[in-house]
Amino acid sequence: MAFEKLSDLVSEFSLDKILSGDFSDFVAIFYLVISIAIYSILIWHFYRFIARRDCFKLTTRKHKKLIGFLKYFFFYPWVAFLFFAGFSLMLLFLTKSYDIPVILSTSFAIIAAIRICAYYNEDLSKDIAKMLPFALLAIFLIDASYFRFGDITAKVYSLPEF
Repeated sequence: MAFEKLSDLVSEFSLDKILSGDFSDFVAIFYLVISIAIYSILIWHFYRFIARRDCFKLTTRKHKKLIGFLKYFFFYPWVAFLFFAGFSLMLLFLTKSYDIPVILSTSFAIIAAIRICAYYNEDLSKDIAKMLPFALLAIFLIDASYFRFGDITAKVYSLPEF
């Protein structure tokens, strides 16, 4: 994994190296900063979409009921499945000992809680929706060795067995 030795990088980082012209540590930290920024932007768009009370805005008044029916009957199940898959993968990455039915039911419960809270208060649903992805980022930044590429691929490849 690209940032598996993050703690080593931070402990060896020195301004003297950069001032002497050795930018290797600076480039690695620059990539880390860009990666965190991109991840945060994606999560920002993700949670703002899923936490809205009305996920789709109707653009036309003509055929409003038909378009609304088509959006929520055909398109929304696909979007909900993508969010469900995303939350399931995040939970799969977070857990060391995993039981797939528990992960899937927990992911479903999170998505359902976000959608229910969106009707109560959209800010609450936004907070719930961004909690898990940013917790994943925090764990990665604190202990990058928590996520091993081999473990992640083994977990993903074990999903079809379920």
